[in-house]
Amino acid sequence: MALKSSSVLLMGQRLMGGLKNPIRQMANVYDAEKKVTVNVLNKEFDLGLMIDSYGNTGFRLNNGVFVMGPMAIFSKSVLCWNVRTVIDITPESLSAFYLLEPKLDILVIGVGNRGDKLSPQTVEYLRSKKLGFEILPSSQACSTFNFLNSEQRYVAAAIIPPTNVALNLDEEFDAGYRRQRNLRLYEE
Repeated sequence: MALKSSSVLLMGQRLMGGLKNPIRQMANVYDAEKKVTVNVLNKEFDLGLMIDSYGNTGFRLNNGVFVMGPMAIFSKSVLCWNVRTVIDITPESLSAFYLLEPKLDILVIGVGNRGDKLSPQTVEYLRSKKLGFEILPSSQACSTFNFLNSEQRYVAAAIIPPTNVALNLDEEFDAGYRRQRNLRLYEE
């Protein structure tokens, strides 16, 4: 995405809050051609594993691997997690996360759908182990894990695939197109 000088000036004035020469002070942010570079975090393999997408059957990672069902994901590895629903998330199912050395900065728990909740006993157990944790719907848990992992935090996530996955218009169009193409191939 190329920015014109006027765009840089306008951005510089907003960001610098009226400093005397915003362009000169902003120059180090831009390269010589006045371009902004954007890195897609999920394509940066040196940042570790990231979750590219999710569905009601599992998760696709940035290395192309598809994990079926619930998973425990770390910066460099992923494991199948032996739970089926939020009811199955117990202190025993989370025990591996607090036994790790060095201790996790945070454990992100994806409970499936919005509105699903962990039992109060499990939440109290996590607090008693002094383990930092965040309980979120799985869609938000994926994003949170990716963000924390990209910051090089010592993070893990335990995520159940959501049962309700809403498609946006682009995804619905793509699915319809693939369905029609497959039907045509089948008829031939």
